Amino acid sequence: MPVAVAVVVALASGCTNTTAPAPAANASYGVPIEVNTPQGLRAKQTIDMLNSEWPIGTVGVRTLAAPDQVNGVTSAMGNLWLDRPITVEGIDIGAGQATLHVLTSYGVAQDISLRTNDEGLVDRFEVSLKEPEIKTWGDIDTELSKTGARYSYQVSKVDDGKCSKVAGANTDLSLPLASIFKLYVLLAVADAVTAGTLEWGDSLTVTEEAKAVGSASLSDLPPGAQVSVREAAQEMISASDNMATDLLIARLGPGAVERALVAAGHHDPASMTPFPTMHELFSIGWGTPDLREQWKQATPQGRALLLEQTNSRPFHPDPVRTGTPASAFGAEWYGSAADICRVHAALQTAAIGEAAPVKDILSAVPGISLDETRWPYIGAKGGNLPGDLTFSWYAVDRTGQPWVVSFQMNWPRFRSQTAAGWLLSIADKTFGLIPNG
Repeated sequence: MPVAVAVVVALASGCTNTTAPAPAANASYGVPIEVNTPQGLRAKQTIDMLNSEWPIGTVGVRTLAAPDQVNGVTSAMGNLWLDRPITVEGIDIGAGQATLHVLTSYGVAQDISLRTNDEGLVDRFEVSLKEPEIKTWGDIDTELSKTGARYSYQVSKVDDGKCSKVAGANTDLSLPLASIFKLYVLLAVADAVTAGTLEWGDSLTVTEEAKAVGSASLSDLPPGAQVSVREAAQEMISASDNMATDLLIARLGPGAVERALVAAGHHDPASMTPFPTMHELFSIGWGTPDLREQWKQATPQGRALLLEQTNSRPFHPDPVRTGTPASAFGAEWYGSAADICRVHAALQTAAIGEAAPVKDILSAVPGISLDETRWPYIGAKGGNLPGDLTFSWYAVDRTGQPWVVSFQMNWPRFRSQTAAGWLLSIADKTFGLIPNG
């Protein structure tokens, strides 16, 4: 099952432009493409369109693809376009077909295979990821460093709730967590359940404000509808549901998540105090009015005031900025690879007695396909915001030894879902390097 990576801010891609992209016949994007065959001509047109600043739309794609393929090709090319410029590393021309070997702007290798029909239009268009070879810990660092991102990764053993690093890079670097921050909310829930101030069956009331930040699976619930704490916690983790997250934070009350930060050993709890709700941080990073620069320059006290002010108005996304990173302005939730390991360990320690369901909540969507005989338990949480991509797992091997594996990537611009697929392929190979039993 694909990892639950929630894109919590919609991308304003403008994918239905009504004017065909201007040709870029003289542009060069790596290896030259001969256009003396229909398939070569379409391969060249594909690369020209992908490297145009004009968004991919059905009108332009109709000049490239057979009518029954237009929608599918538009979708595939739209995803590629987000990672422009696309560089051609090589091309294979065959009878009525061509395969382009390309690199995204951040160095991820893909193959674009197309076939032309008797009219010279594309009637098959496939994009496949070329997974990197990972044979040593050093290979992971090499691949991540190629992307131009700020990044960290860590593989740790967990013994008696303590993390011991086995491999990693930049593990103390504080980077955006994206939706991994929701692990701290879950820990606060677990602590409240254990303390008897909250029960899994307690009801939360859906509000207009909570709905405004988006919901992956509870979006059909009207304001005033009820959802249990257990269901909200599950959706917050497995579907990265934003509305459920804010409902839980509101129910927990002031200071609860801040206490969880301290309990989990976050390296700098003060940097996330007061702990922003999704409504608050989305308003700062992607809402109207534009508060990014003000947030960047503000003191901690000034930031606390800005967060408070956002609660006096509805969240209205700014369509100009919804696809642009806010982390460059410091508008994110932050933590290090070491922090991620500690919060995973803290959650497992807390998952006893009345809080035992936490284990099932974390493992409902493992987010990665591993051999269950080698890895009988996998808890997971990942996240995705414009420019920020994160994954983390708490996995127990067949000997009962727990491990935590995490990745954090931070770019200055939006990256497509290709980045997630590429990073997951590295994560899969990372688990293969762990001495399991």
